[in-house]
Amino acid sequence: MPLYAGPLEANRALIITDKAFTADKHILDQACIMIELYYRMDENEGLLFDPEAPEAVLGRVPLHNLTAKSAEDSLVRARDLMKVRLQNLAVTPETDWPEDLKALRRMLPASWSASEIAVTAERLTGRRGMRKTFRASLEASLGYQTLMDSVFAAEGVPTRLKYLAHVESRFNPAAVSPAGAAGLWQFLKSSGSRFLIIDERIDQRFDPAASTYAAARYLKLCRSHLGSWPLAIMSYNNGPGQMRDAVKETGTHDAGEIIRSYQAGGFGAVSRNYYAMFLAASSLGLQSERLFPGLHKPHSANPAWKTLKLEHEWTPRQLRILSGYSTAVLMRCNPALRPIVFERNIPLPKGFELKLPMGLPSSQDLQFADLRIAGEGTDELRGRPGMAGLPIPKFAESVLLRVRNTLFSGRRRDDQPVLAYMHSQGLLDAECLASAKQDRILIEPHPALHAMIRNMGG
Repeated sequence: MPLYAGPLEANRALIITDKAFTADKHILDQACIMIELYYRMDENEGLLFDPEAPEAVLGRVPLHNLTAKSAEDSLVRARDLMKVRLQNLAVTPETDWPEDLKALRRMLPASWSASEIAVTAERLTGRRGMRKTFRASLEASLGYQTLMDSVFAAEGVPTRLKYLAHVESRFNPAAVSPAGAAGLWQFLKSSGSRFLIIDERIDQRFDPAASTYAAARYLKLCRSHLGSWPLAIMSYNNGPGQMRDAVKETGTHDAGEIIRSYQAGGFGAVSRNYYAMFLAASSLGLQSERLFPGLHKPHSANPAWKTLKLEHEWTPRQLRILSGYSTAVLMRCNPALRPIVFERNIPLPKGFELKLPMGLPSSQDLQFADLRIAGEGTDELRGRPGMAGLPIPKFAESVLLRVRNTLFSGRRRDDQPVLAYMHSQGLLDAECLASAKQDRILIEPHPALHAMIRNMGG
Protein backbone atom coordinates (compact mmCIF):
# COMPACT_ATOMS: atom_id res chain seq x y z
CA MET A 1 0.00 0.00 0.00
CA PRO A 2 1.57 3.36 -1.00
CA LEU A 3 2.33 5.64 1.96
CA TYR A 4 2.35 9.43 2.12
CA ALA A 5 5.38 11.31 3.32
CA GLY A 6 3.57 13.47 5.88
CA PRO A 7 0.63 15.86 5.40
CA LEU A 8 -0.57 16.89 1.95
CA GLU A 9 1.33 20.17 1.76
CA ALA A 10 0.75 20.68 -1.97
CA ASN A 11 -2.97 21.12 -1.33
CA ARG A 12 -2.41 24.08 0.96
CA ALA A 13 -1.91 26.38 -2.03
CA LEU A 14 -5.54 25.71 -3.07
CA ILE A 15 -7.08 26.74 0.27
CA ILE A 16 -8.44 30.28 0.41
CA THR A 17 -8.52 32.00 3.79
CA ASP A 18 -9.19 35.61 4.76
CA LYS A 19 -10.19 37.71 7.76
CA ALA A 20 -13.69 36.23 7.81
CA PHE A 21 -12.66 32.61 7.22
CA THR A 22 -9.47 31.99 9.19
CA ALA A 23 -7.62 28.72 9.75
CA ASP A 24 -4.70 27.59 11.87
CA LYS A 25 -2.29 24.78 10.94
CA HIS A 26 -4.56 22.06 12.34
CA ILE A 27 -7.57 23.22 10.32
CA LEU A 28 -5.41 23.66 7.22
CA ASP A 29 -4.16 20.07 7.59
CA GLN A 30 -7.79 18.91 7.84
CA ALA A 31 -8.73 20.94 4.76
CA CYS A 32 -5.75 19.51 2.85
CA ILE A 33 -7.19 16.02 3.35
CA MET A 34 -10.58 17.19 2.06
CA ILE A 35 -8.91 18.83 -0.98
CA GLU A 36 -7.25 15.50 -1.66
CA LEU A 37 -10.58 13.70 -1.52
CA TYR A 38 -12.64 16.33 -3.38
CA TYR A 39 -10.12 17.24 -6.06
CA ARG A 40 -7.14 14.88 -6.36
CA MET A 41 -8.77 11.46 -5.97
CA ASP A 42 -11.46 9.78 -8.03
CA GLU A 43 -13.85 7.21 -6.61
CA ASN A 44 -11.52 4.40 -7.76
CA GLU A 45 -9.20 4.85 -4.77
CA GLY A 46 -9.47 5.50 -1.05
CA LEU A 47 -7.49 7.33 1.59
CA LEU A 48 -6.58 6.18 5.12
CA PHE A 49 -6.14 8.90 7.75
CA ASP A 50 -6.86 9.96 11.32
CA PRO A 51 -9.69 12.55 11.10
CA GLU A 52 -8.73 14.06 14.47
CA ALA A 53 -4.98 14.10 13.82
CA PRO A 54 -4.76 15.18 10.18
CA GLU A 55 -0.97 14.94 10.17
CA ALA A 56 -1.46 11.16 10.14
CA VAL A 57 -2.23 10.42 6.47
CA LEU A 58 -1.22 6.81 5.99
CA GLY A 59 -1.99 5.48 2.57
CA ARG A 60 -3.96 5.15 -0.64
CA VAL A 61 -6.09 2.10 -1.33
CA PRO A 62 -6.71 1.11 -4.99
CA LEU A 63 -10.40 0.43 -5.68
CA HIS A 64 -10.43 0.04 -9.46
CA ASN A 65 -13.38 -1.60 -11.25
CA LEU A 66 -15.31 -2.37 -8.09
CA THR A 67 -18.97 -1.90 -7.26
CA ALA A 68 -19.77 0.61 -4.54
CA LYS A 69 -20.24 -2.13 -1.94
CA SER A 70 -17.09 -4.00 -2.97
CA ALA A 71 -15.11 -0.76 -2.87
CA GLU A 72 -16.34 0.01 0.65
CA ASP A 73 -15.57 -3.53 1.77
CA SER A 74 -12.04 -3.29 0.35
CA LEU A 75 -11.51 0.04 2.08
CA VAL A 76 -12.67 -1.39 5.42
CA ARG A 77 -10.28 -4.35 5.07
CA ALA A 78 -7.38 -2.01 4.25
CA ARG A 79 -8.25 0.18 7.24
CA ASP A 80 -8.37 -2.83 9.57
CA LEU A 81 -4.98 -4.07 8.34
CA MET A 82 -3.47 -0.61 8.90
CA LYS A 83 -4.97 -0.54 12.40
CA VAL A 84 -3.20 -3.80 13.20
CA ARG A 85 0.10 -2.38 11.92
CA LEU A 86 -0.32 0.76 14.05
CA GLN A 87 -1.19 -1.31 17.12
CA ASN A 88 1.89 -3.47 16.55
CA LEU A 89 3.96 -0.32 16.22
CA ALA A 90 2.62 0.98 19.53
CA VAL A 91 3.37 -2.18 21.53
CA THR A 92 6.60 -3.40 19.88
CA PRO A 93 9.91 -2.10 21.25
CA GLU A 94 11.74 0.09 18.75
CA THR A 95 14.69 -2.28 18.72
CA ASP A 96 12.41 -5.02 17.38
CA TRP A 97 10.76 -3.06 14.58
CA PRO A 98 11.01 -4.70 11.16
CA GLU A 99 11.54 -2.46 8.14
CA ASP A 100 7.81 -2.04 7.40
CA LEU A 101 7.16 -0.73 10.92
CA LYS A 102 10.15 1.60 10.69
CA ALA A 103 8.71 3.00 7.46
CA LEU A 104 5.30 3.38 9.08
CA ARG A 105 6.80 5.19 12.07
CA ARG A 106 8.39 7.75 9.74
CA MET A 107 4.91 8.64 8.50
CA LEU A 108 3.89 9.85 11.96
CA PRO A 109 5.02 12.91 13.93
CA ALA A 110 8.37 12.26 15.61
CA SER A 111 7.05 13.56 18.94
CA TRP A 112 4.24 11.01 19.21
CA SER A 113 4.31 8.51 22.03
CA ALA A 114 3.23 4.88 21.81
CA SER A 115 -0.10 5.77 23.41
CA GLU A 116 -0.76 8.46 20.80
CA ILE A 117 -0.04 5.95 18.05
CA ALA A 118 -2.49 3.52 19.67
CA VAL A 119 -5.18 6.23 19.77
CA THR A 120 -4.69 6.94 16.05
CA ALA A 121 -5.08 3.21 15.39
CA GLU A 122 -8.53 3.37 17.00
CA ARG A 123 -9.58 6.52 15.16
CA LEU A 124 -8.25 5.51 11.75
CA THR A 125 -10.79 5.88 8.97
CA GLY A 126 -10.95 5.26 5.24
CA ARG A 127 -12.79 7.39 2.68
CA ARG A 128 -13.17 7.04 -1.06
CA GLY A 129 -12.11 9.81 -3.39
CA MET A 130 -14.91 12.10 -4.54
CA ARG A 131 -13.64 14.05 -7.54
CA LYS A 132 -16.51 12.95 -9.82
CA THR A 133 -19.05 13.40 -7.03
CA PHE A 134 -17.70 16.84 -6.18
CA ARG A 135 -17.75 17.87 -9.84
CA ALA A 136 -21.40 16.78 -10.06
CA SER A 137 -22.14 18.82 -6.94
CA LEU A 138 -20.51 21.89 -8.51
CA GLU A 139 -22.61 21.42 -11.64
CA ALA A 140 -25.76 21.13 -9.52
CA SER A 141 -24.74 24.30 -7.65
CA LEU A 142 -24.85 26.32 -10.87
CA GLY A 143 -28.63 26.06 -10.77
CA TYR A 144 -28.77 27.80 -7.38
CA GLN A 145 -25.80 30.16 -7.19
CA THR A 146 -27.64 33.19 -8.56
CA LEU A 147 -30.45 32.66 -6.04
CA MET A 148 -28.04 32.06 -3.16
CA ASP A 149 -25.80 35.02 -4.00
CA SER A 150 -28.82 37.30 -4.15
CA VAL A 151 -30.33 36.04 -0.89
CA PHE A 152 -27.06 36.02 1.05
CA ALA A 153 -26.12 39.50 -0.16
CA ALA A 154 -29.55 40.81 0.84
CA GLU A 155 -29.17 39.25 4.30
CA GLY A 156 -25.62 40.57 4.76
CA VAL A 157 -24.11 37.09 4.73
CA PRO A 158 -20.88 36.25 2.82
CA THR A 159 -21.85 34.64 -0.48
CA ARG A 160 -19.05 32.11 -0.02
CA LEU A 161 -21.31 30.40 2.50
CA LYS A 162 -23.38 29.02 -0.37
CA TYR A 163 -20.84 26.19 -0.61
CA LEU A 164 -21.97 24.96 2.78
CA ALA A 165 -24.82 23.39 0.79
CA HIS A 166 -22.23 21.02 -0.71
CA VAL A 167 -21.25 19.79 2.74
CA GLU A 168 -24.92 19.44 3.68
CA SER A 169 -26.63 18.02 0.60
CA ARG A 170 -24.31 18.25 -2.43
CA PHE A 171 -26.83 20.79 -3.71
CA ASN A 172 -29.63 18.21 -3.84
CA PRO A 173 -32.92 19.96 -2.92
CA ALA A 174 -34.65 16.60 -2.37
CA ALA A 175 -32.03 15.20 0.02
CA VAL A 176 -33.25 13.59 3.26
CA SER A 177 -30.82 12.34 5.88
CA PRO A 178 -31.35 9.30 8.16
CA ALA A 179 -31.82 11.79 11.02
CA GLY A 180 -34.68 13.51 9.17
CA ALA A 181 -32.83 16.60 7.96
CA ALA A 182 -34.20 17.70 4.59
CA GLY A 183 -33.58 19.85 1.54
CA LEU A 184 -30.62 21.78 0.18
CA TRP A 185 -29.76 23.08 3.63
CA GLN A 186 -30.66 19.95 5.62
CA PHE A 187 -32.80 21.59 8.27
CA LEU A 188 -34.22 19.39 10.97
CA LYS A 189 -37.88 20.03 11.72
CA SER A 190 -36.94 21.40 15.13
CA SER A 191 -34.51 24.02 13.81
CA GLY A 192 -36.26 24.68 10.51
CA SER A 193 -39.64 25.48 12.08
CA ARG A 194 -38.22 28.73 13.39
CA PHE A 195 -37.75 30.04 9.85
CA LEU A 196 -39.92 27.86 7.61
CA ILE A 197 -43.46 26.48 7.30
CA ILE A 198 -43.31 22.78 8.13
CA ASP A 199 -46.71 21.17 8.63
CA GLU A 200 -48.89 18.39 7.24
CA ARG A 201 -49.38 20.19 3.90
CA ILE A 202 -46.28 22.32 3.38
CA ASP A 203 -42.59 21.65 4.01
CA GLN A 204 -40.53 24.61 2.88
CA ARG A 205 -37.28 22.79 3.58
CA PHE A 206 -37.70 21.39 0.05
CA ASP A 207 -38.21 24.85 -1.48
CA PRO A 208 -34.74 26.09 -2.58
CA ALA A 209 -35.65 29.78 -2.28
CA ALA A 210 -37.40 29.57 1.10
CA SER A 211 -34.75 27.29 2.61
CA THR A 212 -31.92 29.50 1.35
CA TYR A 213 -33.49 32.51 3.08
CA ALA A 214 -33.77 30.38 6.22
CA ALA A 215 -30.12 29.26 6.00
CA ALA A 216 -28.93 32.85 5.57
CA ARG A 217 -30.93 34.02 8.58
CA TYR A 218 -29.85 31.07 10.69
CA LEU A 219 -26.15 31.59 9.89
CA LYS A 220 -26.43 35.33 10.53
CA LEU A 221 -28.08 34.65 13.89
CA CYS A 222 -25.34 32.18 14.84
CA ARG A 223 -22.68 34.70 13.83
CA SER A 224 -24.26 37.36 16.05
CA HIS A 225 -24.24 34.98 19.05
CA LEU A 226 -20.79 33.45 18.54
CA GLY A 227 -18.78 36.30 17.07
CA SER A 228 -17.15 34.63 14.06
CA TRP A 229 -18.07 32.87 10.84
CA PRO A 230 -16.00 29.73 11.61
CA LEU A 231 -17.99 29.21 14.84
CA ALA A 232 -21.25 30.05 13.06
CA ILE A 233 -20.46 27.38 10.47
CA MET A 234 -19.63 24.84 13.17
CA SER A 235 -22.90 25.69 14.92
CA TYR A 236 -24.77 24.85 11.72
CA ASN A 237 -23.70 21.27 12.34
CA ASN A 238 -23.81 21.20 16.15
CA GLY A 239 -26.30 23.89 17.07
CA PRO A 240 -25.50 27.28 18.61
CA GLY A 241 -26.16 25.97 22.13
CA GLN A 242 -23.36 23.42 22.00
CA MET A 243 -20.96 25.92 20.44
CA ARG A 244 -21.71 28.41 23.22
CA ASP A 245 -20.92 25.61 25.69
CA ALA A 246 -17.68 24.93 23.80
CA VAL A 247 -16.65 28.59 24.05
CA LYS A 248 -17.47 28.64 27.76
CA GLU A 249 -15.68 25.37 28.54
CA THR A 250 -12.52 26.13 26.54
CA GLY A 251 -12.45 29.84 27.34
CA THR A 252 -11.75 30.77 23.73
CA HIS A 253 -13.51 31.78 20.49
CA ASP A 254 -10.68 30.29 18.43
CA ALA A 255 -12.13 27.58 16.18
CA GLY A 256 -8.88 25.61 15.94
CA GLU A 257 -8.43 25.50 19.71
CA ILE A 258 -12.04 24.37 20.20
CA ILE A 259 -11.63 21.65 17.56
CA ARG A 260 -8.51 20.33 19.29
CA SER A 261 -9.59 20.56 22.92
CA TYR A 262 -13.40 20.47 23.29
CA GLN A 263 -14.37 16.97 24.44
CA ALA A 264 -18.19 16.93 24.71
CA GLY A 265 -19.82 13.64 23.73
CA GLY A 266 -21.71 15.05 20.76
CA PHE A 267 -18.64 16.76 19.35
CA GLY A 268 -17.16 13.90 17.32
CA ALA A 269 -15.02 13.45 14.22
CA VAL A 270 -17.57 14.99 11.82
CA SER A 271 -18.00 18.02 14.08
CA ARG A 272 -14.23 18.48 14.34
CA ASN A 273 -13.85 18.38 10.56
CA TYR A 274 -16.98 20.28 9.56
CA TYR A 275 -15.38 23.72 9.19
CA ALA A 276 -12.46 22.21 7.25
CA MET A 277 -14.93 20.51 4.88
CA PHE A 278 -16.55 23.88 4.22
CA LEU A 279 -13.16 25.56 3.80
CA ALA A 280 -12.08 22.96 1.22
CA ALA A 281 -15.39 22.86 -0.65
CA SER A 282 -15.68 26.64 -0.85
CA SER A 283 -12.04 27.07 -1.88
CA LEU A 284 -12.52 24.64 -4.76
CA GLY A 285 -15.87 26.21 -5.65
CA LEU A 286 -14.37 29.68 -5.83
CA GLN A 287 -11.75 28.32 -8.25
CA SER A 288 -14.04 25.94 -10.10
CA GLU A 289 -13.60 27.45 -13.57
CA ARG A 290 -9.86 26.76 -13.38
CA LEU A 291 -9.89 23.50 -11.44
CA PHE A 292 -13.01 21.91 -12.97
CA PRO A 293 -13.18 23.27 -16.53
CA GLY A 294 -16.24 22.60 -18.68
CA LEU A 295 -18.87 22.41 -15.95
CA HIS A 296 -22.37 21.99 -17.43
CA LYS A 297 -25.24 23.99 -16.02
CA PRO A 298 -28.39 21.87 -15.44
CA HIS A 299 -31.08 22.42 -18.09
CA SER A 300 -33.69 23.07 -15.42
CA ALA A 301 -31.54 25.51 -13.48
CA ASN A 302 -33.06 28.81 -12.42
CA PRO A 303 -36.58 28.11 -13.70
CA ALA A 304 -38.62 31.22 -14.42
CA TRP A 305 -42.08 31.32 -12.89
CA LYS A 306 -44.82 33.65 -11.86
CA THR A 307 -46.16 33.57 -8.34
CA LEU A 308 -49.89 33.65 -7.73
CA LYS A 309 -51.23 34.22 -4.24
CA LEU A 310 -54.28 32.08 -3.54
CA GLU A 311 -57.18 34.21 -2.41
CA HIS A 312 -59.21 31.10 -1.50
CA GLU A 313 -58.57 27.50 -0.56
CA TRP A 314 -58.07 25.35 -3.65
CA THR A 315 -57.63 21.61 -4.07
CA PRO A 316 -54.86 20.29 -6.36
CA ARG A 317 -57.51 18.99 -8.78
CA GLN A 318 -59.08 22.42 -9.02
CA LEU A 319 -55.69 24.04 -9.53
CA ARG A 320 -54.84 21.51 -12.22
CA ILE A 321 -58.03 22.28 -14.08
CA LEU A 322 -57.91 26.01 -13.59
CA SER A 323 -54.27 26.36 -14.59
CA GLY A 324 -54.18 23.78 -17.35
CA TYR A 325 -50.98 22.34 -15.91
CA SER A 326 -50.52 18.70 -14.95
CA THR A 327 -49.94 17.45 -11.42
CA ALA A 328 -46.29 16.81 -12.34
CA VAL A 329 -45.78 20.46 -13.30
CA LEU A 330 -47.51 21.72 -10.16
CA MET A 331 -45.35 19.45 -8.01
CA ARG A 332 -42.14 20.42 -9.80
CA CYS A 333 -42.81 24.15 -9.46
CA ASN A 334 -43.94 23.86 -5.84
CA PRO A 335 -41.56 21.47 -4.07
CA ALA A 336 -42.71 22.73 -0.66
CA LEU A 337 -46.05 20.97 -1.15
CA ARG A 338 -45.99 17.53 0.39
CA PRO A 339 -46.87 14.60 -1.96
CA ILE A 340 -49.82 13.70 0.28
CA VAL A 341 -51.49 16.97 -0.75
CA PHE A 342 -51.74 15.65 -4.30
CA GLU A 343 -52.39 12.04 -3.34
CA ARG A 344 -55.39 12.95 -1.13
CA ASN A 345 -56.43 16.16 -2.92
CA ILE A 346 -55.99 18.18 0.28
CA PRO A 347 -56.89 21.89 -0.17
CA LEU A 348 -54.05 24.40 -0.16
CA PRO A 349 -54.43 27.20 2.36
CA LYS A 350 -55.55 30.70 1.51
CA GLY A 351 -52.51 32.90 1.05
CA PHE A 352 -50.25 30.15 -0.29
CA GLU A 353 -48.00 31.52 -3.04
CA LEU A 354 -48.35 29.10 -5.93
CA LYS A 355 -45.56 29.03 -8.51
CA LEU A 356 -46.26 28.34 -12.18
CA PRO A 357 -44.00 28.49 -15.23
CA MET A 358 -43.54 31.84 -16.89
CA GLY A 359 -45.14 32.28 -20.29
CA LEU A 360 -48.52 31.12 -19.04
CA PRO A 361 -50.81 30.81 -22.09
CA SER A 362 -53.59 33.36 -22.20
CA SER A 363 -56.33 30.76 -21.75
CA GLN A 364 -54.60 29.60 -18.59
CA ASP A 365 -54.37 33.19 -17.39
CA LEU A 366 -58.14 33.34 -17.74
CA GLN A 367 -58.56 30.26 -15.62
CA PHE A 368 -56.69 32.03 -12.82
CA ALA A 369 -58.90 35.09 -13.18
CA ASP A 370 -59.82 35.19 -9.50
CA LEU A 371 -56.23 34.91 -8.26
CA ARG A 372 -54.17 37.95 -7.54
CA ILE A 373 -50.49 38.15 -8.45
CA ALA A 374 -48.39 38.19 -5.30
CA GLY A 375 -47.33 41.73 -4.56
CA GLU A 376 -50.10 43.35 -6.61
CA GLY A 377 -51.76 45.75 -4.21
CA THR A 378 -55.48 46.20 -3.66
CA ASP A 379 -55.26 49.85 -4.65
CA GLU A 380 -54.27 48.86 -8.17
CA LEU A 381 -57.39 46.75 -8.49
CA ARG A 382 -59.93 49.32 -7.30
CA GLY A 383 -62.35 50.65 -9.84
CA ARG A 384 -61.82 47.80 -12.24
CA PRO A 385 -64.60 45.44 -13.28
CA GLY A 386 -65.12 42.40 -11.11
CA MET A 387 -66.84 39.07 -11.39
CA ALA A 388 -69.24 37.97 -8.68
CA GLY A 389 -67.77 40.60 -6.40
CA LEU A 390 -64.11 39.61 -6.95
CA PRO A 391 -61.61 41.89 -8.69
CA ILE A 392 -60.16 40.80 -12.01
CA PRO A 393 -56.36 40.94 -12.01
CA LYS A 394 -54.83 42.99 -14.79
CA PHE A 395 -53.14 39.94 -16.32
CA ALA A 396 -56.55 38.34 -17.06
CA GLU A 397 -58.49 41.30 -18.49
CA SER A 398 -57.44 40.86 -22.12
CA VAL A 399 -58.14 37.14 -21.93
CA LEU A 400 -61.61 37.70 -20.55
CA LEU A 401 -62.36 39.93 -23.50
CA ARG A 402 -61.08 37.30 -25.92
CA VAL A 403 -63.25 34.57 -24.41
CA ARG A 404 -66.27 36.83 -24.20
CA ASN A 405 -65.95 37.70 -27.90
CA THR A 406 -65.47 34.03 -28.78
CA LEU A 407 -68.53 32.90 -26.86
CA PHE A 408 -70.71 35.60 -28.39
CA SER A 409 -69.35 35.13 -31.94
CA GLY A 410 -72.34 33.04 -32.96
CA ARG A 411 -70.17 30.07 -33.89
CA ARG A 412 -71.09 28.08 -30.79
CA ARG A 413 -74.17 25.90 -31.13
CA ASP A 414 -76.82 26.50 -28.51
CA ASP A 415 -76.58 22.89 -27.36
CA GLN A 416 -72.77 22.87 -27.23
CA PRO A 417 -71.39 23.02 -23.66
CA VAL A 418 -69.19 26.00 -22.96
CA LEU A 419 -66.34 23.75 -21.80
CA ALA A 420 -66.35 21.72 -25.03
CA TYR A 421 -66.56 24.88 -27.11
CA MET A 422 -63.62 26.47 -25.34
CA HIS A 423 -61.63 23.30 -26.00
CA SER A 424 -62.55 23.42 -29.70
CA GLN A 425 -61.29 27.00 -29.87
CA GLY A 426 -57.95 26.14 -28.30
CA LEU A 427 -58.81 27.78 -24.99
CA LEU A 428 -58.69 24.54 -23.01
CA ASP A 429 -56.24 21.70 -23.64
CA ALA A 430 -57.24 18.04 -23.85
CA GLU A 431 -55.69 17.07 -20.53
CA CYS A 432 -57.55 19.81 -18.72
CA LEU A 433 -60.80 18.84 -20.48
CA ALA A 434 -60.37 15.16 -19.53
CA SER A 435 -59.57 16.07 -15.94
CA ALA A 436 -62.62 18.29 -15.73
CA LYS A 437 -64.88 15.49 -16.92
CA GLN A 438 -63.25 12.92 -14.67
CA ASP A 439 -63.52 15.11 -11.57
CA ARG A 440 -66.99 16.35 -12.52
CA ILE A 441 -65.66 19.86 -12.10
CA LEU A 442 -66.11 21.76 -15.32
CA ILE A 443 -64.46 25.13 -15.40
CA GLU A 444 -66.35 26.59 -12.48
CA PRO A 445 -65.22 24.93 -9.22
CA HIS A 446 -65.44 28.38 -7.65
CA PRO A 447 -68.75 30.33 -7.71
CA ALA A 448 -67.04 33.38 -9.18
CA LEU A 449 -65.92 31.42 -12.25
CA HIS A 450 -69.32 29.79 -12.52
CA ALA A 451 -70.93 33.24 -12.56
CA MET A 452 -68.41 34.49 -15.11
CA ILE A 453 -69.18 31.65 -17.53
CA ARG A 454 -72.94 32.03 -17.00
CA ASN A 455 -72.79 35.77 -17.60
CA MET A 456 -70.88 35.16 -20.83
CA GLY A 457 -73.76 33.15 -22.20
CA GLY A 458 -72.74 29.71 -20.92
